[in-house]
Amino acid sequence: MYSILYFSPTGNAFYLAKKLKSHLGDDSIDILPLEFSKIEELKKNKHLIVLYPVHGFNAARTVKRFIKNLPGQLYDDVSLIGVGCTTSWLNHGVSHDLRKPLIKKGYSIVVDEILSMPLTFIMAFPDEVARRLIDESEAKMKDIASSIIDRKISDNDVKIKSKVINSVGKIEQGAARLFGLELHANKNCTSCGICWRNCPEGNIKSKKKNKPKFGVNCLMCMRCIYNCPEKAISPRFSKFIPIKKGYSILSFVE
Repeated sequence: MYSILYFSPTGNAFYLAKKLKSHLGDDSIDILPLEFSKIEELKKNKHLIVLYPVHGFNAARTVKRFIKNLPGQLYDDVSLIGVGCTTSWLNHGVSHDLRKPLIKKGYSIVVDEILSMPLTFIMAFPDEVARRLIDESEAKMKDIASSIIDRKISDNDVKIKSKVINSVGKIEQGAARLFGLELHANKNCTSCGICWRNCPEGNIKSKKKNKPKFGVNCLMCMRCIYNCPEKAISPRFSKFIPIKKGYSILSFVE
């Protein structure tokens, strides 16, 4: 009945996707990574649930492209769950560019919510704040599961100020592409290939001696930086952007 797709560069959305599956009470539900799921291979189902990260008050570019290419009539309903660092009005317009194509294709949007999880770049939240956000989102996920089961439509009355922030946030997409040009791998790189195999935008290629080469299609998702086992990847100049020691939700939930 349900299909869950998640885009989770740093693990937050994936963690919540697993929680949602448990609350929906159906062990047969597939939880699939959105960026590696081929649209033509998706199974027709009743309800699609998409969990995605908030990038600059917008849905991530990878998610927007997927929704744009999603054919009509594959599902009856769609639910959208954004994962950011705040549930305030600043993020209330993040689903705007997802809702428009879905509605145009005839989809009914049931749940449209934002959950707050620990910040994954620039600065780390204090442990007690991070733990509180996770607990609050886990509790809210129970309510979201009930709304999906009961088909309770979310109120989507987005204020003008939220729409303005959503539009302004699109500037970050250009900055993200430039950020990719700053990335490089230092001498600790072992050419393991984890970064280029897992880049959601295919922005990392193997160059001479199997060292990674970064292009201009970066999403600024931090996956390559935080998932590198040797911590060999970093920006040349914008060193203030990534959390210095990386980020892992497992440090808070295990």
